[in-house]
Amino acid sequence: MDKLIGRDISKEYPGGITALKSVNIEIHKGDIVVVMGPSGSGKTTLINILGLLDTPTAGNVYLDDREITGLSEKEKCVIMNRTFGFIFQFFYLIPELTAIENVMLPLWIKERSYRKVRDYYRRAEELLVEFNLSKRKDAYPSQLSGGEMQKVAICRSLICSPEIIFADEPTGSIDKESSEMFFNFVQLLNKKKGIGFFIGTHNEKFLQFATKVVYLNQGEIE
Repeated sequence: MDKLIGRDISKEYPGGITALKSVNIEIHKGDIVVVMGPSGSGKTTLINILGLLDTPTAGNVYLDDREITGLSEKEKCVIMNRTFGFIFQFFYLIPELTAIENVMLPLWIKERSYRKVRDYYRRAEELLVEFNLSKRKDAYPSQLSGGEMQKVAICRSLICSPEIIFADEPTGSIDKESSEMFFNFVQLLNKKKGIGFFIGTHNEKFLQFATKVVYLNQGEIE
């Protein structure tokens, strides 16, 4: 991925609610883009549209000059699985799966090879080791702390080697120590692997290492 562009993005919801108004944004490979603004300003909506989780009412999203908002759901899912990674405020781990199963699931969806299940498991375990979670690999989400669930969500976002990770209030539900871990994680992966980040947040500490800052207010960029 060389660039991701949102052009004239607008989003309206039933009842006359306008979440975004003709937003234009350009993200280049390796950018750390931080989106700030008050609650209800459109941060989550913008993340969801650029990440293909939602469809704009008007406007288009381009990935390397290819228009992707009009793709089929299957084609969008391929991009989301192979190019994008996601970290959500409330983690969205599958409660019936263990930590390691949650991490390896996207890789299984990507490749679907029963012969490679052990390879998927090994890759997931390597990621959990990096985040000091190897001893918790067989725990279910209900048995994990908020910080541990965040780490599992991070590992899950990395399993398919994404080129850009979308993070929606990634430090909103975790403690200070886990937040510091996440700050270090973003900077390390950006420098080491060139992974880009698009982060919607209220946490001003992200501004210390952002390459681009976007401020949203009432659905418009200021």
